[in-house]
Amino acid sequence: MSTTTPVIPTQTKVAIFGTASLAFCGILVETSMNVTFPTLMHQFHTTLATVQWVTTAYLLAVAATMVITAFIQQRFRWRTIINVGGAGFVLGGLLCTVAPQLWLLLFGRIIQAIGTGLALPLVFAQIMTQVPFTAQGRFTGTAGMLIALAPSLGPTYGGLVTQLLSWRLIFGITLPFGLIAWLITAKTIRQTQAPRSRPFPLCQFGLVVAALILLIFSVNNLSTHGLSLVFVWLPLLLAVLAVLTFTRSATRTTHPLINLAVFQQGNFTRALLIYFFIQFIQIGLTFLLPNFAQLALGKNALVSGLMLLAGSLCSAILSPLAGKLMDRRGIRRPFQIGSGFLLLATLSLAGLAQHLSVGLIISLFVGLFVGFQIGFSCLFNNALTYGLQQLPPQLMGDGNALFNTLQQYSGSLGTAIMAVLITLGTRMAPSASSTMQTTLGTQIALWFSLIIIMIVAALALTTKPIANMADDQHQSRSSNH
Repeated sequence: MSTTTPVIPTQTKVAIFGTASLAFCGILVETSMNVTFPTLMHQFHTTLATVQWVTTAYLLAVAATMVITAFIQQRFRWRTIINVGGAGFVLGGLLCTVAPQLWLLLFGRIIQAIGTGLALPLVFAQIMTQVPFTAQGRFTGTAGMLIALAPSLGPTYGGLVTQLLSWRLIFGITLPFGLIAWLITAKTIRQTQAPRSRPFPLCQFGLVVAALILLIFSVNNLSTHGLSLVFVWLPLLLAVLAVLTFTRSATRTTHPLINLAVFQQGNFTRALLIYFFIQFIQIGLTFLLPNFAQLALGKNALVSGLMLLAGSLCSAILSPLAGKLMDRRGIRRPFQIGSGFLLLATLSLAGLAQHLSVGLIISLFVGLFVGFQIGFSCLFNNALTYGLQQLPPQLMGDGNALFNTLQQYSGSLGTAIMAVLITLGTRMAPSASSTMQTTLGTQIALWFSLIIIMIVAALALTTKPIANMADDQHQSRSSNH
């Protein structure tokens, strides 16, 4: 690895920071709402299964938007994309701030999600095309510091605002920061290639969106309909058929929505799976732990949000450091360190699941979540950097779209599955108190999380470093930009 420090224009740095800041605001309000569910249930007189769509619908809309980012970034000017994204964040936030009914809150969330879905992929598109290969890990880690910080900081911010002010101000407070980030980015963003005209594969897009929605619909119905043929198995089957039809169509056209040739790179697929599973558990835990604290331990939104604060700070500090470690030592070292922390922390959390209490939540339990965040920081952004480095320039946009789409969809799926597992406690112990039912569901969810993390560790620990030939090729490609 080269030890020389590449020179990157200040305008590029500011544009990357501005885009990452706008994405941070979007993801912050996304996870801030997790701690408001009991409040929203009371205000709108509805159930947890209904209210969780405040997060699930947002993540679905972000994922659906990110599916088309490879097309959008080639078809339109990046300044136009960031202007639409910034306007969507501001308009959606205003609707959420004043929403008198749940449906309008959901509508505002979807508009804001489209804005976030347009902004987030631009962060990594700029890094992978305008930053030299030898500094991409550091830049991805630094920009990813904001993005990785948001899911953990969100519950703390949401709990603080909800407890001291009002849940509506979760949106109101972030609006000026998002507006400033939008204007800064619009002023400084540039792109290396001019937009080019290409047809939009509307049918393929419809198939992908249908698959994403049907899968979430199937998972959500598990909590209310069990293994129902109509409400669970039928939408699941239709989701699989939609994926198969999309795959068939994408491999037979010259202008696919996403070029599936990216999966011919085995290490790219491995990195994508690591990225997906880690985010799945990360977002799932930020939903699981605050709701357990409120529904089972009787704590308020502020305390349940503060549970995750220490972990968010560790993630913020370690993400750029983990990126530097990858630049200097290759991918194996941060993957080894991260896997060790993830396994130890998740195993301990699952082992303590039978003994959850206020004392453990405040002390040991919080410490274990910090350990989880250390492992998360070592793997998450480095998996994205490593995966994209496997691809030739013409497939970079497709790979970026897949990473960002699955990042958001994994959060949506993680939230939905954790909600199902919590309600499973009610089915398994129908005569028990609501506290015992929630505790039992939390235990099941934590053991399930351990299984997923074991899969992540197996993938990470068998990852091979980039070959010298590929390394030289990517360095040459980056220097040309």
